[in-house]
Formats: sequence, structure tokens, C-alpha cells
Amino acid sequence: MILGLDASTTTAGYAWFDGQAILDAGFIDISKFETNKEKAFHILNTCISVSQLAKLTEVKLEAALSGFAGGRTSQKIIIKLIRFNAILEYILGEKLKVPITLVSANTARKKVLGKAFIKGMPAKEYVKQELPKHVKNLDQYKKLNKLGNYDKRNGDMMDAIVIAISG
Repeated sequence: MILGLDASTTTAGYAWFDGQAILDAGFIDISKFETNKEKAFHILNTCISVSQLAKLTEVKLEAALSGFAGGRTSQKIIIKLIRFNAILEYILGEKLKVPITLVSANTARKKVLGKAFIKGMPAKEYVKQELPKHVKNLDQYKKLNKLGNYDKRNGDMMDAIVIAISG
């Protein structure tokens, strides 16, 4: 059983993959927590039940950004993400006692979808468009926001699915 995680400092997408199908997926709002440690423990405690823990063999965690994403991400944001990612990786490793594999989102998208993105289209939009061709019943995991519209945090959940199934 693989747990795929796409974690930022405000939202963490997660997906449980048994090698054949996605068993559960969603996103966790961690924006209310002050410290990286609190955020990491909230992710751990929210997406892992005792029954899942017994079957867990690996956690695939999205690797932190290593560049400026075409100018859309500042150095300060990259450092913040790297710090959080390191703390999350450490806490997951210590508590779950399974291998933690860092996976590049672009590499995972290429393996699963054939490409990481299409020029002129945001990567998360590309995943939203292409992932339903590769994962059955994806709509059951999508959430709507308070206004009844598609919640943009579903993008983190879909990236977690891509990371989980990327092989």
C-alpha cells in the first residue's frame, strides 16, 4: 500500500494506492496551524488510520521545488517549502517506519500522463484534464468549495494520485 502526498504549507493532497486502484484520496487544510511540526502531525493523524497503517509499505512525497518555476515562485517561498518538506519527511519516517521516497511532480506526471505539462497551460490544469483518462472513478474524490464550485485544492489531491501511481 502506497501513500502519495503532495504537501504545501497550506494544503496537503493525499492518495492511497494498493498497486491496482486508488482506495482513497483527498486534501487536508493545514493553513490554520502555526508551526511546520503541527502541520506535519496533522497530516499524519488525518490521512492515516490504524487499518491503513498495517498495510502501508511506502510513502511517496512530492519533492520540494528546486527552482523558481518560471519566475512564479520566490526564493523565500522555496526555502519555506523545503523546510516544511524536510520536517514532514522526518516525522513521517520516524512515525511510520516505512521508506519515504521523494518524487518530482514533473517526473511523476511524465510517467503517468506522458508529459509533465502542455505549454501555455498550468500543470495542475493539465493533470485535471488528463488524469481521468488514467484513473477510474476520480470524480468521487473531488470536492466543491463553500460556493458549490470546483475547489482548487483538488489539484493537490490529483497530484498526490499521480505521485502515488507513478511506479
